[in-house]
Amino acid sequence: MMRRPLSFRARLTLRWTIAFGLLLACANTAVYMGVRVYAQRDLDANLRTLAATEIASSTDAGGVLHLHELPMEQLGGGDFTGKFVQYYTPDGGIVFESPLLRGERVLDQEHLARTLRGDHRMSTVSIAGRRGRVITAQIRDASAPYVAAIGIFTDQLDALLARLAWVLVGVWIVGLAATAWIGLLLASSALEPIDRITTRAARIATGDIDMRLDPPRSDDEIGRMTRLLNEMLDRLHRVIDGSRRFAADASHELRTPLTAMAGEIDVALKRERDPAEYRETLQRLRDQIEGLTTVAGHLMLLARAEEQSGELAAQEVSICDLVDAACTRVGPHAAARGISVAHEGLEKLVAYAQPGLLARVIENVLVNAVQYNREGGAVRVTGFDEPAPGDAWEAGRVRLEVTDTGHGIPPEDWERVFDRFYRREPSRSRRTGGAGLGLALSRAIATWHGGSVRVRASSDAGTTFELVFPGQRQP
Repeated sequence: MMRRPLSFRARLTLRWTIAFGLLLACANTAVYMGVRVYAQRDLDANLRTLAATEIASSTDAGGVLHLHELPMEQLGGGDFTGKFVQYYTPDGGIVFESPLLRGERVLDQEHLARTLRGDHRMSTVSIAGRRGRVITAQIRDASAPYVAAIGIFTDQLDALLARLAWVLVGVWIVGLAATAWIGLLLASSALEPIDRITTRAARIATGDIDMRLDPPRSDDEIGRMTRLLNEMLDRLHRVIDGSRRFAADASHELRTPLTAMAGEIDVALKRERDPAEYRETLQRLRDQIEGLTTVAGHLMLLARAEEQSGELAAQEVSICDLVDAACTRVGPHAAARGISVAHEGLEKLVAYAQPGLLARVIENVLVNAVQYNREGGAVRVTGFDEPAPGDAWEAGRVRLEVTDTGHGIPPEDWERVFDRFYRREPSRSRRTGGAGLGLALSRAIATWHGGSVRVRASSDAGTTFELVFPGQRQP
């Protein structure tokens, strides 16, 4: 049976607890060692004071060496630090000693020899299983020299350090449990936004693509991640929505001509025909296929523009050159209906855009202006520049106004004309080959570039479309 892996919350709490436990263990060890060192120093200082007092009083009876014992009974009893004293002759014989030593030597011959050489360092000894600290000194009474060994037992210090060790172990255990609990609370609190994001993401994954994550409460790592995920979801939504619309639009726009083509083929195959009739049928089918190819291309470009997929290779583009090229392409159609096309104010206007896409926008709007114009009317393209305000480090804007002399657009249709397949005059659009995608494609491309396309004004005297793109007028 496979073990279920620990949750991220549990792993985070465990790592925090281990890290804090190690840190607390190091701190407790440092406290213990510090107390031990300083307590040892205090003990040694007290021992020096005791030894100085003992040596001073050992020959105070007429210069004759004698032993002093602690008068504990005169102090009413209680706890005392155990003291011991042993006096030696230079050859190692014991002269006097504290009764509790019971003849057990404190100094060995090597230690005695060091003392006679003037080495009076402190040392740790063991007497009858009890640890003690001892200091040595040379003294002399009225008759002969001696070596004194004065010491105190460390039972109280050892007991104190043992109690301190148990206290620190208890602190470590309690601290470890407390930090594990606090760590779990902090991890749960920190991961709460992640839980909400996970819950929302699960709902989104099941198909609720319109749902978004809650707006971030603060500009921290979670807040930035939430914003990025929402941006990703917006982009994904555009892609999915664009794919759906592409499929729906393609089905809507291609079904009728494909049905007509199939019907025409069926009619042609019902009986034998001469080559000229077959050729005429094939030519009509080819024209319809070219129309379908154009519509499919427009749909794919529209889906890409609305999804804003891919990087725009924006560059400095001459507006005048693009408008001249567009006027040349619509010229034959305009001339056939007696419509004049002119432009003004385009000198040195440049836009920052992808040249091919911007050319498509301008041409679509010009084609629309010619297509819905009066016979013998006019189309005028006027250019303006709008510099960035103040000393801002950003590009200005260029604005084109395309004005026709058509019958105008009702105010309620000013936005509808940018819908896919919307035709103000369906019969005319079918007759002239329009699919109703030009203005929708133009707006999507303009938005992709950070610009816009809109109906600025319209009346019975004509309509003005406004195109705005990042750019400037060069000096």
